[in-house]
Amino acid sequence: MRVHVADHPLITHKLTVLRDQNTPSPLFRSLVEELMTLLAYEGTRGVRVEPVTVQTPVSPAQGVRISDPKPLVVPILRAGLGMLEGMVKMLPTAEVGFLGMQRNEETLEPTTYAERLPDDLSDRQCFVLDPMLATGGSLIAAINFLFARGAVDVTAICILAAPEGLAAVEKALEGREVTIVLGAVDERLNELGYIVPGLGDAGDRLYGLV
Repeated sequence: MRVHVADHPLITHKLTVLRDQNTPSPLFRSLVEELMTLLAYEGTRGVRVEPVTVQTPVSPAQGVRISDPKPLVVPILRAGLGMLEGMVKMLPTAEVGFLGMQRNEETLEPTTYAERLPDDLSDRQCFVLDPMLATGGSLIAAINFLFARGAVDVTAICILAAPEGLAAVEKALEGREVTIVLGAVDERLNELGYIVPGLGDAGDRLYGLV
């Protein structure tokens, strides 16, 4: 497993505003999209491309385009939806699937309540979007779900992570081709499984207490 923490002043600045409990939902949503665009730049460094020739007004030019089969972007519902727009702005040719996962607040274990993905992901690169890597349970389940359908390598993009969650993902996915791209690694998890200092419940702050 490869872990990349995107250490950039703009990311740190936007994260600081996200953490502030007084930041209202509309601004929070806007900042998550902006952060996702920055993190997507880092997360797509390994996206597969193929050579192509285009005709400029002056002469032919050699370049690249995204290879087929196109990458698959998979936000984990519901909080991952807030990251989707920033990702597809950077990777507009990608296809989008969805995984609905919910954490049991007593056991901290994830359950899958919805999915909209191709049955066959053979030879596909997949990008999983989940704002918070806390215990790691949801991300582990999502990544295993994708590999079970034939994905060849998976990149997870998260805004924040706890060290305990990273350790759990690394242990559970040993030997898999997985990259984790993060905005920051925080101090720890508290007794309720929330990241400290974190930013609270990302889904609630994006969409309200539904």
